[in-house]
Amino acid sequence: MKLESLKISDILSQNFELEGKTVHCFIPIAQNNEIDTWLLIDRIMEKGRVVVPKANFEDNSMTHFYFEKDTELTPNNYGILEPTNANQCQTDDIDIVLLPMLVCDKKGYRVGYGGGFYDRFIAQLPQKTQLIGLSLFDPTEEIKDLDTFDKKMNHCITPTEIYNFD
Repeated sequence: MKLESLKISDILSQNFELEGKTVHCFIPIAQNNEIDTWLLIDRIMEKGRVVVPKANFEDNSMTHFYFEKDTELTPNNYGILEPTNANQCQTDDIDIVLLPMLVCDKKGYRVGYGGGFYDRFIAQLPQKTQLIGLSLFDPTEEIKDLDTFDKKMNHCITPTEIYNFD
């Protein structure tokens, strides 16, 4: 999975403008076998600002914090690393969101890990924000059970390709 994560990181940094951008990036959850985003976070920090989420499990919402070299991360009750000493970021300031997912379809809709955290977050973002999914797998033909609040991504990056949905 390290090699696939490196390939995704290379594709993102070579094909998307990160200079001066504020990029929201998830911190990988090892037990979910997610893409390792640590390399991405380092690359983004060289050119722009990184924002990471903190989950509120009472209402399935997220708050967002700037991630700096000295930001402390502490595991929550679910083992997800979250910032403890960071400045909060407003959703209007986010230019790009890197989305975790299980799978997406050829239309640009994604299936996440449940709870609707990212669906609620996406609904709060300004129209200008680019939504880029990161997936280890190519898109499936179609996700059948979409909800009315599901919003399609602009792009999905896999280890071998960029899928554009605009």
